[in-house]
Amino acid sequence: MTRFPTRHEVPEFTVFASLLRMTTKYGLSDVRNQLIKDVNGAYPTKWEVYHAAEVLGEDVFGSPKPHPNAVLNLFLEQNIRTALPFAAYRASIDGFLAIMSDTPGTVLPRQTLATTINGMHLVQVFMVKLACIIAYEGNLLAACADGKCVLSAGLIPVQRRKEALRTLHDALLVKRDGGELGPLSLGDLVCDMCAKGMHAAHVIGRSMCWDRLPSMFSVAKSWDDV
Repeated sequence: MTRFPTRHEVPEFTVFASLLRMTTKYGLSDVRNQLIKDVNGAYPTKWEVYHAAEVLGEDVFGSPKPHPNAVLNLFLEQNIRTALPFAAYRASIDGFLAIMSDTPGTVLPRQTLATTINGMHLVQVFMVKLACIIAYEGNLLAACADGKCVLSAGLIPVQRRKEALRTLHDALLVKRDGGELGPLSLGDLVCDMCAKGMHAAHVIGRSMCWDRLPSMFSVAKSWDDV
């Protein structure tokens, strides 16, 4: 028999799904709202909440961690609209094959499948453009005097500068934990001084991408409309 969890404690996903469906079926709105409230922090609607969160997406359900598609399907079924943009984004993180999963419970409805794939593409395009701006157009990257920094190549000869910027551009697009919206990690590629401006620009760019998530994944025009 499914038991209600301790207040503010998110149960394992199958238990959470069972409880959510039961509270919906029997009109237990207060309990249903509390269940939804307990996962709101892992499926945020505000950039500041996302940026500060320690647990995000399906990680909130502990082990065994559910497939992101299963969570997205549950939120669609239960009409938890505020969680849909980020749930769709989480479903897109591991790429096309993961979105196309045919494991029972993870098969997305045809329309959701299409909008999730399209949203994945739009996020990727946005982040590629951001990487180009930071590496090539942002006027952030003056020559660095630090011999260990990729930008120490300076402006002359031109070919060395081109190679350094190409290396930096590729590093900006390396797959990260949390997907494209995850924090930037450049390792030892650039020095602390050079990294500071790039991290700041990257955070601003990611926040702009965040603002577009509802429209990118065809949930709503903006977060205000979710």
